[in-house]
Amino acid sequence: MLQGLADAGLLSLSFAVPLAVVLVAMPPFMRFLTRSGRVAKDVHKRPPTQVPAPVGPVLFLGALAGELVAYATFGSLVPVAVIGAATVAFVVGLTDDLFVLGARVKPLLLLLAGVPLVVLVAFQRDLYVPSITFPLLGPSAEHFTIYTLLVVAAFPIVSNAFNMMDSFNGEISWFTLLTSASVLFAVVLRAAFTAGFSLARVATTLPLVAVAMGFLVFNRYPSRAFDGDSGALFMGAMFACLAVTGGVEIAAIVAIVPAILNSFYTLSSVRGFVERRKMATRPTYLGEDGKLYASMEPSAPSTLVRLVLLGGPLSERELVRNVVLLTLAACLLSAAISLLTWVH
Repeated sequence: MLQGLADAGLLSLSFAVPLAVVLVAMPPFMRFLTRSGRVAKDVHKRPPTQVPAPVGPVLFLGALAGELVAYATFGSLVPVAVIGAATVAFVVGLTDDLFVLGARVKPLLLLLAGVPLVVLVAFQRDLYVPSITFPLLGPSAEHFTIYTLLVVAAFPIVSNAFNMMDSFNGEISWFTLLTSASVLFAVVLRAAFTAGFSLARVATTLPLVAVAMGFLVFNRYPSRAFDGDSGALFMGAMFACLAVTGGVEIAAIVAIVPAILNSFYTLSSVRGFVERRKMATRPTYLGEDGKLYASMEPSAPSTLVRLVLLGGPLSERELVRNVVLLTLAACLLSAAISLLTWVH
């Protein structure tokens, strides 16, 4: 019992520290951005408001603090791998925030986010298992080379999927909170029903949940802070790395199905990678009544949001609520898959 209480205390630190960092550091950083003229137009308001951006550095600082706590308390290299992937994606995102990278350059650079994980597996062989565990069927055969190549390719895919879910007030913070909670649920189940599964993997998952929760305070409607690419890309990279190191890939994929569909619709409709700032036609537009409408232009990207709005105009708050409900449905399905996979 005492050991259980001690473990719970250590795990709570991995959650409490990043949450506290975000809640404490965010207000002064927002004021700094405003004084420095680092603001973005919230174009879905009438008239447009000015919102401090990017606050990705504060979110990354919170995640870094949480992973360092996990490493210090459990000694595993899992949090080191996760923060390594997040660091690469954060640097790529911050560079894009400040200087604007090309739409094809970002995915190539994000491939580097998988390098820390691949390098560190040489020092901790169980960092990840090169197989996928399916619900009811069990694990696939192990194949280190093929699995590792797929993992490296997953980082730009997942990071960009998260980034594409960052268009409206509260969308990315709610999405990250719900999907990371799904991964946490899957990892906790695996820890409970798998002998020898380290609690370090549970501790490593907690900082992303905490960061998303803290960010939601400032990002929910009406947003007082935007994360920028530096925030969305590193949270996506963290999510991908947590899924791999936790061995809960199927549950993770199901949780982010709305983002995957959104990416597929967008990329297929614009025929490849196109920088969001350079799209000739926007998928939605703000009406005189303050509601959002789906663009009827044939050249407009077919985003998930545009498809939702084809059913009729919605306020931004209503639109984000619908996206959150779609995400919640995917996360509940993810939880069911976790139960089928790990509860014996």
